[in-house]
Amino acid sequence: MSSTTTDPTEYRDSDPLNEPIVPPAEFLKADEEPVESQPKTKWQQLKKRFPHGVNWGVTLWLAAMHVAAIFAFFYFSWAGVITFFVLHFATACLGVTLGYHRLLTHGSFKVPRVLEFFFSCCGIISGEGSPIFWVATHRKHHALSDQEGDPHSPLEGFWWAHFIWLQPAKSNEEVQQLLTRWAPDMWKDPMHRFLHYTYPIILIASGAAIYAFGEYVVGGQGLSVFLWGFCLRQVVVYHGTWFVNSATHVWGYRNYKTRDQSRNNWWVAFLSYGEGWHNNHHAYQRLARHGHRAWEIDITYAVIWTMKKLGLAKAVQDKVPSNKSSKAKAA
Repeated sequence: MSSTTTDPTEYRDSDPLNEPIVPPAEFLKADEEPVESQPKTKWQQLKKRFPHGVNWGVTLWLAAMHVAAIFAFFYFSWAGVITFFVLHFATACLGVTLGYHRLLTHGSFKVPRVLEFFFSCCGIISGEGSPIFWVATHRKHHALSDQEGDPHSPLEGFWWAHFIWLQPAKSNEEVQQLLTRWAPDMWKDPMHRFLHYTYPIILIASGAAIYAFGEYVVGGQGLSVFLWGFCLRQVVVYHGTWFVNSATHVWGYRNYKTRDQSRNNWWVAFLSYGEGWHNNHHAYQRLARHGHRAWEIDITYAVIWTMKKLGLAKAVQDKVPSNKSSKAKAA
């Protein structure tokens, strides 16, 4: 199976939501900085964000995972550490970054249906929500980035963008509207609707499977493997993703002029398999490749590139525009 590479500057007139795609942005000159927007009063905005109270299910789950993650260090085992790293790659890189983000949200490449199912399941085991919910939220973020309506804008405060935005309760009508408005293509897909409704079952079953692996396959190390491979791993994956929402809209440098405050941040890129090159991504959202300069290492793109060479990925959009072509397109 041969793969094709398309020019990322050849955007469609609209995305699946019939919303304009953010146009390519020209390169920033070395001495240019974006104009900072003025945030509203933090406490007033925070109060407005909880019209239906707190989502105690999400809040208690996150609290439990963070507490359990601390106990992992009191139940050390090499089997637990190995499980941590294997599942961190499977869930953070293959599941969230490659699957949820670049494949499902932006359509940066195409894969066989069985691989799409596999990557979606890896994303589910990350604990970051169902594929449809994740995609809908992220598409909304791109459409309203650092503006009113952005689900996790740092203009409302760093910690709001990092994780507090997950705490407000939402009515069933609000959730349904989010999914059907921002991810209608996935909502119509029977496979992803099935994964959406079975998300909690799959996540909990994965935890049980990890414990059983440690207890019965490794032998008597179920608790250690569970704490390292499920709890601590989830917490580290969470913060890797959350730093993309918070830190990369606050700290770092910019290669492109964009309508938001997105930045490139090397340590977030390290934690998230290349997602930290966030300004590059906001300038050219549909590119499978987020590292646009030689030193901007993007491990997730390396995986996609390998899949392309093996014939497992096609229609890979990975042609980074040059300085000249980018300016010409933006003009």
